[in-house]
Order: sequence, then C-alpha cells, then structure tokens
Amino acid sequence: MAITLRRMTLPELLERYRVYTIRELSRRTGLSRQQAWNLWHGRARLGRLNLERLHTALGIPFEELLQVTTPPPRPKERPATPPKEDA
Repeated sequence: MAITLRRMTLPELLERYRVYTIRELSRRTGLSRQQAWNLWHGRARLGRLNLERLHTALGIPFEELLQVTTPPPRPKERPATPPKEDA
C-alpha cells in the first residue's frame, strides 16, 4: 500500500496524535517547556535525537516526522535610521 504524505507543520502532525498543547508535548516527551515551545513554533528544527524521542514517546512513524516542515525565518526588523540632513 503506497502512502502519500504531504508537508505539514509539527502542530498539525501532533494534533493527529492527540497532542494539542505545548505543555502536553513537554510532559509526554520529557522535553523542557522551552524546547517544546521552540519546536512547536518552528524556532528549532527536529534533530535526530528529537525525532527518536517523538517516535518512542508518541508512536509517530519516522516517515511522518520527516515530512514536518518549519516555517521560513521571519526577516529581522532593522532599526529605523533617521534621514540624513544636508548641512
């Protein structure tokens, strides 16, 4: 049976496995709340250790975990510079 997977974010994938909050992700996987928040919001990428942790703790197949995409980084806001005055 061929499985067609699509790209999805981590919260979308976790919702399929009944993980609805960052707190629950942290509790069920043993991640700190800050690590869980960073993964949830795409600030950190899934590394090998976190992939294994999610696989063993939540039972998510590796094939689905590898389909998780992170949003592109937001451009950093540059401080406004005052216009130069001609003297």
